[in-house]
Amino acid sequence: MKAVNWAILAPGSIANRMAEAMQKSKDKTNLNLYAIGSRDIKRSKEFADKYGFEKAYGSYKELLSDPKVDAVYIANPHAFHFDSIMQCFEAGKHVLCEKPAVCNMEQLNKVIEKSKEKKLFFMEAMWTAFNPCIQKVKNIIYEKKLIGDIKHIESTFYIRVPFDPKHRLWAPDLAGGALLDLGIYNLYYAMTINNFVPIKKHSSNVKLVNGIDAWNSVDLTFENGVTTHFQSSCDMPNTIEATIYGTKGFISAKLFFLQQKAEVHVYKGEEGNDNDLVETVEAPFDVNGFEYQLIDANENILKGKTESDVHSFQRSLDLCKIMDQLRNDWGFKYPFEK
Repeated sequence: MKAVNWAILAPGSIANRMAEAMQKSKDKTNLNLYAIGSRDIKRSKEFADKYGFEKAYGSYKELLSDPKVDAVYIANPHAFHFDSIMQCFEAGKHVLCEKPAVCNMEQLNKVIEKSKEKKLFFMEAMWTAFNPCIQKVKNIIYEKKLIGDIKHIESTFYIRVPFDPKHRLWAPDLAGGALLDLGIYNLYYAMTINNFVPIKKHSSNVKLVNGIDAWNSVDLTFENGVTTHFQSSCDMPNTIEATIYGTKGFISAKLFFLQQKAEVHVYKGEEGNDNDLVETVEAPFDVNGFEYQLIDANENILKGKTESDVHSFQRSLDLCKIMDQLRNDWGFKYPFEK
C-alpha cells in the first residue's frame, strides 16, 4: 500500500510538534514525511533538514503544486485557515488543520461542503478528542462510576502574554483573543466529558481589549442538566486545570488540554468535606500527544474516508456554533467578518 505523503504548511512553533509526531509515528501508520512549505525558503529548508522531509518549498503555492503531496497539515494562524484549507482542496490535497479549523460557522460549512464535493479528507486537529488519559477518565466516570453521576465541570485556562498589538493573541486581524485559542479547549473538554449532549442554554461575560477577548467567563447547561463553568484569558497568570464533579466525588487534572494524569477523589461522607484519593489515572503520551490525531487522519485517508469518526464534522460544527453564539453575545467580530 502506498504511504500517504504528508506536507506541513507554515513551519512555526506548533508545526514542530506535529513534525516530531510524524517522525516518530512512521512505524505505526503508513506515512511519509514529504514536504515543507514556507514563505521563507531558508526556514523551510532548515525545518525539512531537522525532521527529515524530502522537499522544501519557498511558497505555499509551490507546495500545493507538487502532485506528490497527498495530505497537508495546516499550522498558520487561524485567521488564514479558511483560505489555506480551500486552496488545499482545490489542489486535491487532504487536510488536517490546526484548531480552530476556521473562525466561524459560515467558513466551516463551506469547508465541509467542499471536502464532501472533492471527496477529500478534512479534520480539525483537536488533539483533546484523542487523548488517552481523557478516555481513561471517561471509563472511570461511565464504566466504573467511581464519582457517581456527573453534576458539573469546572475549568480554567489562563496564560499571560504581555500586550503587543502585533502578537497573534492580541491582533484582531489574526483572529486573536482567548476564546478561539484557549477557551476552545475548555469548551471541548466539557463537551467530550459529557459525551456531546446538546447545550440548551448559555451565559457569559467578557473583557475586550484592542478588539479581542482578553478574558471570558462562560456558563453552559447541557440538556441532561450537567453544567460547566470555564474561564480563559491571555492576560492572567498561568493557570490550567479542570475538575469534574459527581454525586460521589470528583476528578481533578492539571494541564487538562494535554492531560496525562488525573486524580480520582471519593467523598467520605454526604457533606463532602473530606475525601479519599482512590485512584490516580496516568497515560503518558507515546510521543507528544499529536500522534493520535495524526494516526487517525492517516488511517482514514488510506481508507478513502472524508471525515473521522472520533472528531467528526458534526463535532467541529457543535464546537464552532457555541463559540459563534458567545462572540455574538459579546458583539465581537473580527475585521474580516464585518
